[in-house]
Amino acid sequence: MVREPLTDELRLEIQYFQVYTHNGDGLIACRHHWSHYMGDRQYGWLNLRPVRDIVIKLPALTGDYEIAGVKRSPLDALIYQLQIMMARYRIGDGTGSTYVGPANNCAQDSNQALYAAMQQILKMKQNHSAMQSGGQLDPALADELKPLVQLGRSLKRDLLPFGAARADWKAHKAVLGSSLEDDPLQQVLMGLVSWRTMLPRVASDCLMTSFIHQGATLLVLRTSQVGGTNPDIEPIAPLAL
Repeated sequence: MVREPLTDELRLEIQYFQVYTHNGDGLIACRHHWSHYMGDRQYGWLNLRPVRDIVIKLPALTGDYEIAGVKRSPLDALIYQLQIMMARYRIGDGTGSTYVGPANNCAQDSNQALYAAMQQILKMKQNHSAMQSGGQLDPALADELKPLVQLGRSLKRDLLPFGAARADWKAHKAVLGSSLEDDPLQQVLMGLVSWRTMLPRVASDCLMTSFIHQGATLLVLRTSQVGGTNPDIEPIAPLAL
């Protein structure tokens, strides 16, 4: 939250970590402030494309955990993985170009970053157990880590319904420079392993349901009307396809 200088009221400070290929509209894979991504008069999407922002409040994800004197934040881990993915998109894993297909798109690769952050979360639990057995860590921290570990397992179960991670997710393979024509069958098969993250709307609904089951509070922001009120219009219900 930041204080708006014009009204002296608190407002959300929204920034988008855009995992997306470069396009003719001037959009690049990097961090964008809301005022640029939505409100810019040349490049912004305000009043041109319906946007739904979801603000998640979950202490297990946003809190800090001190392990052996070092503070660790799951949210920082997610931001770090998103920054890595955006950098990979900008260079196409070294090829100079990034292709969009069933296995790699904004939804799939954003969730790959989330999966990598979850692996760090589970590793925190493993490190905690190892250190606890050596007597170097307060056992009370185990209770603090339980909601975080449950969240990681829940998200992994929902993102990967077949129970196994994609090979490129496990090994961080450089595949962003490969097009559908290079190996169409492999591209389709990889996409099906994480099919719930193939379509942005389906991926969003899946994640939000998982967060709600873990006790998260969600705030949905929509841009149906900006400036004034017109009771004669209403937004079209979003569809999965």
